[in-house]
Amino acid sequence: MLIGCPYPTFPLLQTLEPTAIDRRRMDRIAKAAVPENWLDDLGVKQLLIRGRGGVGKTVILLQLAYRIFDREGKRSLLLTYNRALVSDMRRTMALLGVPRSVENGGISIETVHGFIGKLLKGFGIIEDYVDFIKNYEDYKDTLQEYLKSGTISKDDIDDLIASEPDLFAWDIVFVDEGQDWPSNEIAILRSMYDPGTIAVADGVDQYVRDSVADWSAGVDRSNIQTRRLRRCLRMKENLARFVADFANALALDEWDLEPNAEANGGQVIVYEGDLSSQPEIYEQLRDEAAALGNYPVDLLACVPPAFVSRVDNEVYSRPGRNIVDRGGLIWDATSEEVREQYPTDRDALRIVQYDSCRGLEGWTVINYGFDVFWQYKYQQWLLSPHELPGLFQSKEELAENFASQWAMIPLTRAMDTLVINVSKSESKVKDVLAQVHQKRSDFVQWIKL
Repeated sequence: MLIGCPYPTFPLLQTLEPTAIDRRRMDRIAKAAVPENWLDDLGVKQLLIRGRGGVGKTVILLQLAYRIFDREGKRSLLLTYNRALVSDMRRTMALLGVPRSVENGGISIETVHGFIGKLLKGFGIIEDYVDFIKNYEDYKDTLQEYLKSGTISKDDIDDLIASEPDLFAWDIVFVDEGQDWPSNEIAILRSMYDPGTIAVADGVDQYVRDSVADWSAGVDRSNIQTRRLRRCLRMKENLARFVADFANALALDEWDLEPNAEANGGQVIVYEGDLSSQPEIYEQLRDEAAALGNYPVDLLACVPPAFVSRVDNEVYSRPGRNIVDRGGLIWDATSEEVREQYPTDRDALRIVQYDSCRGLEGWTVINYGFDVFWQYKYQQWLLSPHELPGLFQSKEELAENFASQWAMIPLTRAMDTLVINVSKSESKVKDVLAQVHQKRSDFVQWIKL
């Protein structure tokens, strides 16, 4: 990306240079000792990996995919809703030199929408992708009905896979953030592939839809292998304790993420005021990370929709623009154009909207406008149609619970330093942060701007 330009350039022959964190992630994927019996279950039983944010579910999926490629030359597809995460994982696969060809096996990473779209086109339900997202729900219902009724037969499925093996011939399908899958997408996937060839990562209490996906429906219990993860692998010990205190203060029950005592340390900094207009603070955080051998691409910044602007068909985030104006480099994935490509410059800070942060991680994570984000999720729930479950919770309480569960996702992205920015206005989330700060003042700073 050019200095002074909010969009990255992607030279055709640009060489990716791994950072120290890239190498650590690559090492975790290529050499981590995933238990052999987990690998033995792949292709035999549906694997369900459950755990809260920070236990490393996405990395474990990549470990499994890499191991069966390395051990048996198998070809895997990994599906996620998060396009920013797709770019991040593709970067890692490119650094590892993993192929994705039919002949050589390997790993392909795709969005769920992209995969369903290719199925719709392959079966002749759509001819092109004009208005695809607008009509996505109707298209899915049609595809599911055709598969269920036999209008699309098993022979039709086999013919499509045989005719386009590069798109559809997969030995194992890995599903990230499986808790968010609606029943029709699960049914479509199971019509295409045997449940035993599917492995699902389920983020406990990280769902972002009204209903939680049921991956056990219609599958014999003896053909499902569940693995429960509790130990925090991403965050240092202090961060894990902070997140647990925050969850408890928000009345999020049964938060069972265990701190990793072997990864001691970690710091939390709360900035009260307009952090996005002070890029020099980002530069300070960047330099502190650099002193430990980390590059800007190893950091991550999250912003709420209110911090994203469109001017003359150009989309940019408020902190991103201010960083660029001072000569900094960014990979601003608040722009759809940027989000389609993975970051290639080690000196570019990654910026995403909060809605796209799941599965990502950073040595330092900067959560801009965190209270604005919480309020946005609160209002999002209130303004959406819902059926209230009973008499014991009001719609406002349910909206608070929804916003609080969403808040846990960006809070579990950091490895070493977690930065939380709140405005000077009063808010529930700000009050909770103040409570945790008072309890954990040994490693939680509160700075007024």
